[in-house]
Amino acid sequence: RGVRLPVGNEAFSGGYGAITPAEALEAAAAAAWTPVDVAQRVQALAQLLLCTPGEAIAVAHRFPAILETPQSVIATRMAALKDLLPRADAAMIMRAEPRLLLAGDGDEIMTNVRNSIAAIKRQLPGINADKLVEIEPRMMFEDISEGLEALRELWPEEAFRQSDRDNPFFAEELALAIKALMGKGKEKPFKPL
Repeated sequence: RGVRLPVGNEAFSGGYGAITPAEALEAAAAAAWTPVDVAQRVQALAQLLLCTPGEAIAVAHRFPAILETPQSVIATRMAALKDLLPRADAAMIMRAEPRLLLAGDGDEIMTNVRNSIAAIKRQLPGINADKLVEIEPRMMFEDISEGLEALRELWPEEAFRQSDRDNPFFAEELALAIKALMGKGKEKPFKPL
C-alpha cells in the first residue's frame, strides 16, 4: 500500500518512531493475521505486560495498534519507563496508557515523559514520584505545573515528606489533590440556563 520497507540496516521511521527492518516487517505482517495469529499475539502481549489474556484484550481494546506494535518497541518503552521510575510497575503504566506511550516517536515520547517526571520530582521533593505516576500515569503527558504549584502553596515541603512516610495511601491522595487543583483560579461563574 505504498509503504516502503527499509533495506539492510536502514532504519524505518513511522508511527513507532525509528524501528529496525525486522520490526517493520513484523508490523506490516499484522495486516494478514488470522484469528489464531491474533490469539497468539494476545498471549504474547499478556506475557510482556505481565497480565492475564483478558487484561491484554482490554489494553488492545483501548489501543488496538498495540497488537501490531513490535514487541521489541513495547519492551523498549517499558524498560525506559523502568529506568525513569525504578520503584514503579512499568507494565501497569503501559497497561493503563498504551496509546500515550506507543503512538508516536519513541524518542519524543520518552523525552516528554522524562521532563514530566523531573518536574514532579523537582516540585514535590521527597515524595515517591514513582508511585504517584504509577497511580496516575496521565500526569506524565499533561501539564500539571498549575496543580503542583497550587499544592505547594497549601502544603510545606516537609509535610509531603512526612505524609509520604506515614500514609500508605499518600500517592493516591496526592494524585487526587493535584487533579482537583488543576483548575484552581480559573473558575467560571455559573450561568443559569
